Amino acid sequence: MLSVLQRILVVLRKLFMCLLLLVMIIGAFFLMRGNLLLTRYYHVASHSGNNVRIVALTDLHGERFGAYQERLIRKVRLASPDIIVYTGDMIERTKVDASVDSLLMLTRGLVEIAPVYYVDGNHERDVLEESPELYDLLNMKLEALGAVHLDNEIATINIEDQQINVCGITTHYYWDEPEQKISEELRNLQGVNVMLCHYPESILWYGPFDEGGLDLAICGHSHGGLIRIPFRGGLYAPEWGFWPMYDLGEYFVYEDTTWRDYGGNNGARYLGTMIISGGLAGEHRIPRINNPCEVSVIDLDKK
Repeated sequence: MLSVLQRILVVLRKLFMCLLLLVMIIGAFFLMRGNLLLTRYYHVASHSGNNVRIVALTDLHGERFGAYQERLIRKVRLASPDIIVYTGDMIERTKVDASVDSLLMLTRGLVEIAPVYYVDGNHERDVLEESPELYDLLNMKLEALGAVHLDNEIATINIEDQQINVCGITTHYYWDEPEQKISEELRNLQGVNVMLCHYPESILWYGPFDEGGLDLAICGHSHGGLIRIPFRGGLYAPEWGFWPMYDLGEYFVYEDTTWRDYGGNNGARYLGTMIISGGLAGEHRIPRINNPCEVSVIDLDKK
């Protein structure tokens, strides 16, 4: 006969094994969620014009969704966008050749769906510094497919008699005169004004919304916080560190919005919306956990 203590130990051992199994199941579920490809929808009120749909992709880092990117292309096609944009880090600096092939394969499929516009991320700029010839070759191949590189430039697109102005800010932590000048130029244009900038930090530091006239900024870089904790959000994002305040989703920008304050206090005026796409890959060998890969579908709706 087992003693009372032995019986208690047996019960505790069984409870421990059940708890361990539960933890393993939950962990596997969260890890599997990080490999899902999810379409996330956003609705943003624009200052003028008809409805416009933008699909935003960011931080691909050379990953493939299917042998020929068919999963990702299918998701974008189903969204029926008017414009497709890349907001940087679509290649991986540690595996440039393979990641360029993946990006070209994706772009070849997407230009058949809608016009494609793109800006650099820090990985593209790193390639520029290390191998300018390779960087130029990448852009030449993308542009040969029909994609448009916006290097502190504005592209104007007309969709059903509606003017859409898309400005690409070359990735910088610190804006200089060229970034400030192109930002001011964008705000003064008629139509729907959209800014692409890899770093959300730049949007918060330099306030391109402040003078009015900007409807939307689309950013990446944060990878959705990489590991998302239920009911808490992202665990870590580049530049922000642990428990980032801005990591994923739709953020309304008000007159009093700052680096550490969402704003909107005391009736502060709404200026526009910043969307941080969750991206399509992990970073620094950290996998995405409880953080599905994201295709961002953004509807700009007339107020």
